[in-house]
Amino acid sequence: MSYQDAINELWSWFSSNTKEIRTAYVNGDDQWLDEQITPRVQKINEHLNWEIGPYNDPDETFVLSPTIRENIPLTHLAISAAPRCPGWHFLAAKPPKQLRSLTFSTETGETCADEWAYQLTSYNQGEFVDIEIFMEPTADLPIEQLDMFCELVVESLVGEEFRLNRIGDITARIVDAMEAVPGLTSIQYLPDHLAAVLTPAPGQE
Repeated sequence: MSYQDAINELWSWFSSNTKEIRTAYVNGDDQWLDEQITPRVQKINEHLNWEIGPYNDPDETFVLSPTIRENIPLTHLAISAAPRCPGWHFLAAKPPKQLRSLTFSTETGETCADEWAYQLTSYNQGEFVDIEIFMEPTADLPIEQLDMFCELVVESLVGEEFRLNRIGDITARIVDAMEAVPGLTSIQYLPDHLAAVLTPAPGQE
């Protein structure tokens, strides 16, 4: 099956089952959603992912996640073919989150990144950056998943497509005392800092 056929199959099924999809989402039936949506999405490309969220409240939003930079054109192509479904919006990558707190659930509890800080290293005259994220050791720090959580924090602040296109390495640094590290900036300022440091993308000058 070609990716275009897989795209058509996904949207044909989606447009015929919007009521069932919304009901499963509202009721938290993640198993049904995973069984129904994931195989159809991964027929387009095995690396694609998806999520449903309240990004356009009160409507629901279906997000087709590229997960890697090379898949961004593919998710945009797929979303351009999305059906018109009342009460639904469609996005080609995960958007920035509107969060009051950078708190995320883990298998052992919750991790709060509100006190984390960072340093940027810019390359090629602002084409892209690497980010080092600093935090002090705490009981709830998910050491084995720390790199993943750092990516999650950055993505929540700037969105998935921006992260994939403009951010290189994201490295976690655990330090005993944040005040002992010079030049740190609070994690909440990352979006504005990136806007100031990075050159505009083509077409956005």
